[in-house]
Amino acid sequence: MKKTTFKNILYLALFLPLIIFAQEKSAGLENTKCLSDQYNSQLLSSNPNMMGSESFQRMIDTKIEQIKSQRNSNQMVVITIPTVVHVLHNGEPIGTGANISDAQVISQITVMNEDFRRMLGTPGGANTSGFAVDVEVEFCLAQRTPDGCPTSGINRVNICQDGTDSAAVDYWKAQTSWNPSSYMNMWSSKYVGDLDGILGFAQFPGGTPATDGVSAGHTFFGSSDYDDGSFQTSPPYDKGRTMTHEVGHYLGLYHTFQGGCTAPGDQIDDTPYAAAPNFGCSPNTSCGTADMIQNYMDYTDDTCMDTFTAGQKTRVTAVLSSSRAGLATSNGCTPPAPVSNDGSSLIETLNIETCGPQFTPDIRVFNYGTSIMTSATITYDVDGAGAQIYNWTGSLTEGQSDLVTLPTITSTVGSHDFNIAISNPNGTTDTRACNNNATACLTLNSTPTTVDANSLEFTLTTDDYGSETTWEFKDSSGTLLYSGGPYANNTTYNQVFNISNDCFSFTINDSYGDGICCSFGTGSYELKTDAAAGGTVIVSGGDFTNSETTIISVNYLGVEDYFINSEISLYPNPTSDFLNIRADESNLPDGYKIYN
Repeated sequence: MKKTTFKNILYLALFLPLIIFAQEKSAGLENTKCLSDQYNSQLLSSNPNMMGSESFQRMIDTKIEQIKSQRNSNQMVVITIPTVVHVLHNGEPIGTGANISDAQVISQITVMNEDFRRMLGTPGGANTSGFAVDVEVEFCLAQRTPDGCPTSGINRVNICQDGTDSAAVDYWKAQTSWNPSSYMNMWSSKYVGDLDGILGFAQFPGGTPATDGVSAGHTFFGSSDYDDGSFQTSPPYDKGRTMTHEVGHYLGLYHTFQGGCTAPGDQIDDTPYAAAPNFGCSPNTSCGTADMIQNYMDYTDDTCMDTFTAGQKTRVTAVLSSSRAGLATSNGCTPPAPVSNDGSSLIETLNIETCGPQFTPDIRVFNYGTSIMTSATITYDVDGAGAQIYNWTGSLTEGQSDLVTLPTITSTVGSHDFNIAISNPNGTTDTRACNNNATACLTLNSTPTTVDANSLEFTLTTDDYGSETTWEFKDSSGTLLYSGGPYANNTTYNQVFNISNDCFSFTINDSYGDGICCSFGTGSYELKTDAAAGGTVIVSGGDFTNSETTIISVNYLGVEDYFINSEISLYPNPTSDFLNIRADESNLPDGYKIYN
């Protein structure tokens, strides 16, 4: 067991500076799964009283002593934390890519409740360490927004970019955060760049309000134990323990290996010192004692974790009675008072056309009023201009919704904002206007490159980090026809795409965000028509950031197409004597060859 002491100089040693990835990739982060230490060490300089400072530790020590003195008086109560999950995505349909499903989000809340409450009969209640306790903290998906509107607690945000590095996560945190004094903000997104290979990170108590909360890569969010077929999770970190771990940081806990074998370690008396993080599920001894590999604040696989200790519980309770006291008194888990007429709308999918600047949006109409909603007016526009009206009719009871496909919209090539607003539910005034409007960004495609071929040839030469490179080839409906990667380093690969008359998109990706040329090797790619079509290069390169997309339209005229288009026919067919050839005089061919 540890005897807790505090020396401010240790914190300066324990918190590594945030690594700047300018000249080399991921240096020193190969075995880092949680970026919280590095992230918060940067915040500490501008937030000198946050967790990690001597002043914070003095405050929390005082709170801990108060809690210990009160514990025998049976005054402990369960605290429920209102939680909002911001799903950052790139316009994918719900349940696809970074736009994870509602079920995947809900499974994460379920797992956190199992773990923090040590629920018997669940993995979180196993107590294989013999030291696990009920932390007496629960989580609910928020039932009301900060401005008093009903909500599911899931906030989907189309960020119009394929993935987020650490800078992008912080930017979108500030853009989407709900009042951090009343809600715990969680963000799920596709991790790229300096977050590639990281599972998640959290902001310690007392940091910058605009970025306060916890973040995880979308495949490490939620538990595959509750998979309804829509989940996208990555074993062995697929049981929801990434967020249990990060929420532990958010509530004031350090890694169990904080400071190695040197006091004060993680500031908890009943967690053994650990020299380094543990991986997998194998028992390990360091610092003269067995490491507590079951602890949620280690790096072991999700299936190994089942323990918060009594000392960790006390520290969490101290944080919730001080720097995060607002969460305990928040009304975020309480639905707003009922009203008769309350229509709401959101943009679900934009359905952007592959070939050309068109899209066909799907929107969802909600009734949050107690009266059955039978009509409403939907106003929509692109970039605030050319507003159009859609008159919705139907029958929705309170809490029900209807998916509506609006007419196809043609705009201009490039980036736009699509806006919708609902009004006049049941022909009357909407009692709550705070949920009437929604906006989504989108990028419309240009006119595609047209080719006349029945196959394409793709050649790829990887750079020094071939494992970062992937690509996809899709048809106009978004069906994935071909894909590849990750790859070996500095290796050449070839692929043939068989095609027909259609529009196709080819996208090459680099998970780190620096393309495949030219800082780390001389990678390149080329896509061209087959030799029969002249071997014309459609696109080539390698100097891009996260991804590069090329749109291709195939207009291949075969023999049958020529005969039909030119109205040429042969009769009688079959024949044993005479053969007649009929053609429009304006489409007479230069010559004929008749084959038996």
